Amino acid sequence: MEFIEVNSISYGFVKDFRHNQEIRASFNELTQAVFQFDLENWYLNGYWNDNYIPYSLLHKNKVISNVSVNKMEFIIENEKKVAVQIGTVMTDKEYRHRGLSKFIMEQVLNEWKEHCDFIYLFANDSVLDFYPKFDFEIIDEYQYSKQLSTSKTLNSSLKKLNIDNKFDRELFLNIVNDTSPISKVSMQNNTSLIMFYCSSYKKNSMYYLEKLNTAIIMDIEDDTLYLSDVFSKERVQLNDVIQLITNETIKRVILGFTPLDESNYQRSLLKTGDTLFIMKDMANYFKNHKWRFPVLSHA
Repeated sequence: MEFIEVNSISYGFVKDFRHNQEIRASFNELTQAVFQFDLENWYLNGYWNDNYIPYSLLHKNKVISNVSVNKMEFIIENEKKVAVQIGTVMTDKEYRHRGLSKFIMEQVLNEWKEHCDFIYLFANDSVLDFYPKFDFEIIDEYQYSKQLSTSKTLNSSLKKLNIDNKFDRELFLNIVNDTSPISKVSMQNNTSLIMFYCSSYKKNSMYYLEKLNTAIIMDIEDDTLYLSDVFSKERVQLNDVIQLITNETIKRVILGFTPLDESNYQRSLLKTGDTLFIMKDMANYFKNHKWRFPVLSHA
């Protein structure tokens, strides 16, 4: 652990401490207090790997501020891009407004800006004035959807998966670990992050479409299908998947990604509580397209 001074107060500065039980426990206490989740089960199940690196300040042996690096790989327009996504930016309420997040952010950016194609993050509305100080720029994202018209019944080869069942889990992981891109901005080699969602928020949203040997993350609300992502070893047609997983009760599908083929999809400006920021040296590249980062790639 390195000891540093910020505004005349000494703090411990540590990173990549996932195997340190004491620091990890304190880190999880802070994530629980700020975001209402922790990463302990994710760690214990073996999904916390080298892609996720927290940088934390400690005071009195307690993690009180953090900025995390998420190493990402994407296929964008058939090109591999290496990115860093900033996430889990948090400070204990008793230590806010002391410049702690600023200190950590500067360390992270200095360490990583020369080792990736772009750096980005998602921010909530309360901190939109913070990230431009570090040369980040807001980039609009777009949502893709379409109306459906069908009178058929649901395909019988669609099976709900139980992540706690070993067979279902191994089936899902086998597909996800060797999947073909379904979107124009396609996250690669990050089963770790996908399993964060599937072990928590999307635990009841996992399905297997036997006919296409395809894993699907989806939710249905009223007459709308929210399709978070589609995983298949062989390239599948998105329209074929949608046709097999919908019936006459589903009138609309909303995608959590940018489809490879935008034909027959409506595009609209995405308005959620998360605002995309990209460092300015790469921001213009993303301005020229109306894309959306996959919802399961948010860290």
